[in-house]
Amino acid sequence: MKKYLIGVFAAVLNCLYGLMKLLPVQKKITYISRQSNELSVDFRLIINEMKRRHPEYENVALIKMIGKSVPDKIGYGFHMLRQMYHAATSEMVVLDTYCIIISLLKQRKSLKVIQMWHALGAMKKFGYSILDKGEGTQRSLAETMKMHKNYTYVFSSSVFCSRFFAEAFHVSMDHMVVMPLPRLDLLLDDDYSGKIEMEITKQYPQLLEKRKKTIVYAPTFRKDGGDFEEEELRIAAEMLADSVDYDRYNLVMKFHPLSKIEISNKSVIQDAKFSTIDFCRVADFVILDYSAVVFEAVMLGKPLYFYTFDYDAYMENRDVYIDFRKYVPGMIAETPGELMSAIDSGTTHTEKLEAFRTLMISKPRGTSYTDDVIDFFEKILVDNHK
Repeated sequence: MKKYLIGVFAAVLNCLYGLMKLLPVQKKITYISRQSNELSVDFRLIINEMKRRHPEYENVALIKMIGKSVPDKIGYGFHMLRQMYHAATSEMVVLDTYCIIISLLKQRKSLKVIQMWHALGAMKKFGYSILDKGEGTQRSLAETMKMHKNYTYVFSSSVFCSRFFAEAFHVSMDHMVVMPLPRLDLLLDDDYSGKIEMEITKQYPQLLEKRKKTIVYAPTFRKDGGDFEEEELRIAAEMLADSVDYDRYNLVMKFHPLSKIEISNKSVIQDAKFSTIDFCRVADFVILDYSAVVFEAVMLGKPLYFYTFDYDAYMENRDVYIDFRKYVPGMIAETPGELMSAIDSGTTHTEKLEAFRTLMISKPRGTSYTDDVIDFFEKILVDNHK
């Protein structure tokens, strides 16, 4: 029944979309995301540079999450009509997540669709790599919704990661382009880092205490089955919080924006204002698990530790692309006691960190990562007009 209803829905949308595609194509690039309700750093950097280099192009950003309530879902339905109009009249569409109207509907042959996934690299498995697994989509639904279809190019952070992205999006390697995300420019910008650090320490002046070092804990989001995984993470986080000597350390916990976890330990800074990456700038130590934050953290050169209290369950339900124990650039521990002992003793894996960074994140071809993306866009747009 579900497959039949989706088929009817797609047929109706395709009829309407067919009429929209009769409209003239404009000098326009459309950026679509349902990752958040705010423009991402990557999209912002690209749009700003496109405006500078090519003021003749219109840049349309359609940024909206699908809410959980019925009114929210109805509202998103109307938002999809906007997506359809702009996709139908654009030369290029840029995505950072799955987009229903791009994959489900029939696209003009001339439309170029670029998938620049929101994670900087490929760590935990997603998309077609985890169909029918604990956190994955059902294969039947993925096929019915034509998940991740109609991409012209897919960006990857490195040659090594390309095969992981290709598997996740179910595309051949000739669709892959090694093109790390523009946010790396800001990540490596000393002036920007200094500004962010000042804003954070103004909000949390205790981070300026010279006698204390700062630990940032940033676990990945556990979804589906949801309540159990969230509760397990909350317990593990509480255990970590109770293991820290607050005379020597500040502990910052940065949970995923969709997480509802609240830590009872009042010594913990549980921030909702700044991004995880921005907090990593002021960290002396970063504790992760299977999170893609690892890519930003290694670029900042931070000592990394991996709190893998649910390793076996996570690998069964989600899994990661790499040989985790072989490649992750830091000490792996299943208990907070082991973690804090390693941090207290200053145990680090500098050589592994540098090797991981080289393997996972390619250097820019030109002067910046943003310039590389715009250079690639220019090539595509020129080809469109031949």
